[in-house]
Amino acid sequence: MYGILSIDFDYFIAASSAERDRYFLRGGEDIPRDELRALWAERYARYPQIRVIGVVPEFAAFKRYLEHLPVDADHVFLSETHRAIKDVIDALPRSLPLRIVNIDFHHDYYHYYSGGDYCNCGNWLRRVLEERPATQVKWVRREDSQLTTLEGDVPFEHTTDLGSVFLEPFDCVFMCRSPEWSPPHLSRRYEELVRALWRSPWSASPLGA
Repeated sequence: MYGILSIDFDYFIAASSAERDRYFLRGGEDIPRDELRALWAERYARYPQIRVIGVVPEFAAFKRYLEHLPVDADHVFLSETHRAIKDVIDALPRSLPLRIVNIDFHHDYYHYYSGGDYCNCGNWLRRVLEERPATQVKWVRREDSQLTTLEGDVPFEHTTDLGSVFLEPFDCVFMCRSPEWSPPHLSRRYEELVRALWRSPWSASPLGA
């Protein structure tokens, strides 16, 4: 069983679902990257309380965990968008059994896509399970994360226990920033997680793109 640790930084933002809906940007990765700064500036101006949003208390323990995670640097991948994990998974043999542990505020098993946008940050996990139905999935979510899909609740294991990740074996790590979901003043906290991966004794060479 090939273990994949998937991390979306938006999990660690200390904001409720209602606060995200009210304060954060509307839209997703379809927002042009060169417009993000201005759009976030508008949200900060309208809702100055965004500036006091931090990270969840479990952030510190998870950072320490990453510092000692035994995964080689050439099996660590960083991206701005979660959709890029699909490329990592597609490079693995179809015959290889997979277990994905996804730390994420969203379940990423949504249906939506438009035009030729077959795979995106919100449906990549659905695409993986459509193509590799034997894949095992555990979603580490927040207490108020949305559980439902068009068919009902998500069809895989889910938990709010971040510490359960510490007991899992992993062969690969993927982490994304998701700037459309993450207020810019928290970028430094994302970079802390990146540096934690660098500190791992197994990650002595440059990280993947």
